[in-house]
Amino acid sequence: MPFYTFKCRTCGLEKEEIRGMNDFKEPLCPRCQYNTEAEGKYERMKKIFKPNAKPASKDGSWGFGK
Repeated sequence: MPFYTFKCRTCGLEKEEIRGMNDFKEPLCPRCQYNTEAEGKYERMKKIFKPNAKPASKDGSWGFGK
């Protein structure tokens, strides 16, 4: 299951989650989900793509050369 990074449209909070490939629903922001000013799509987080995705090895070798 891949890691996805989500960012809130209102407060800018970033959160990483492990999600299934077929899980398309955007999560609710833990800060803004009860905010009355942020309604509809603004209380949901959007998926963003980061160049340095997880998982990563500490030395970069992934253990193949050992």
